[in-house]
Amino acid sequence: MSKEKVKGQGMPLGLRKLIHSRELVPFVLLIAVIIVCVSLSESFRDMTYLMKTLSRYIELAMATLVLTMIVTAGMIDLSVPSVMCCSATLAAVCFHHGVPMGVAIVIGLIVGMVCGIFNGILIAHVGLPAMIVTIGTQNVFRGIAQIFIGDQSLGKFPDWFNSWEKIALFRFGTTGYVGVTILIFVLLAIFFYLLLHRTSYGRKVFAIGANERAAIYSGVNTKSIKMSLFVISGFVSGFAGILTMSRLLLVRYDMNQNTEVDTVVMVLLGGADINGGRGSMIGTFIAIIMVFLLKTGLIVAGVTADQQMFVMGLLLLVSVIIPNIKTLIQAQKDK
Repeated sequence: MSKEKVKGQGMPLGLRKLIHSRELVPFVLLIAVIIVCVSLSESFRDMTYLMKTLSRYIELAMATLVLTMIVTAGMIDLSVPSVMCCSATLAAVCFHHGVPMGVAIVIGLIVGMVCGIFNGILIAHVGLPAMIVTIGTQNVFRGIAQIFIGDQSLGKFPDWFNSWEKIALFRFGTTGYVGVTILIFVLLAIFFYLLLHRTSYGRKVFAIGANERAAIYSGVNTKSIKMSLFVISGFVSGFAGILTMSRLLLVRYDMNQNTEVDTVVMVLLGGADINGGRGSMIGTFIAIIMVFLLKTGLIVAGVTADQQMFVMGLLLLVSVIIPNIKTLIQAQKDK
């Protein structure tokens, strides 16, 4: 029956599910951000402008998709931007020492995986807290990049490597186009959605985040799942770092610095629970678009970088508080 109602409730079941959906908050916030941005500048009504804006943040968004699974499993990875930087830096160093660019890219991807393996060993096998480990390794990985190139930048890459985000898959209007990196992001989002929400692997990720001990008793190899998550994160972060280097036409040790909060905000606003057991790839996808539109809107409004960090900090608090309002209210009633 289309207007099926929950027993004892006057609300249709479909509406009730919508209200309790973890994607509702990011969707409402996205609509609000779009309204505010359009009021700030007519450029936000131009799809060409929006595509160009999104392409500036698309690499970080790719790595954020994997972070959704890590948070769902009850962990955190704050080293993602540093892995991106380290992978790109060592690839660039190899190229400038005579290694063909194609081989240098492979080396960069391997570096990303090695970073992920290092995180995974300390967290999954040694049993150290993920937050403490990745706070440390984010400095280690970025420090490695600085050791190799110092305060300098490396560029002058082959023409075929530069500006992949400008490779148009299809065009619209006179100057609008959808670049290859946007397509890669969408395909990754679909892949990780299916992996998290439609496979036994994803169910194990949810089980670990909800109750790791119970997952172990159920026969889940928690160490293997945790390890694989960080290896995947390292590989995707390395790939994202290579794409960032292609877009910027250079690499520096401070590439993507101070973007750790952005990645965590996008995941939590997307409906993931910081304590694990809950996560939504669709919610993260919506939150990614919302956050990047917000950051662009703040720039258009003349908000400084420091003030943007303040706004992102507030969003982080909101993203943690909103999903737990019901729990907090219930706790107050029980007192």
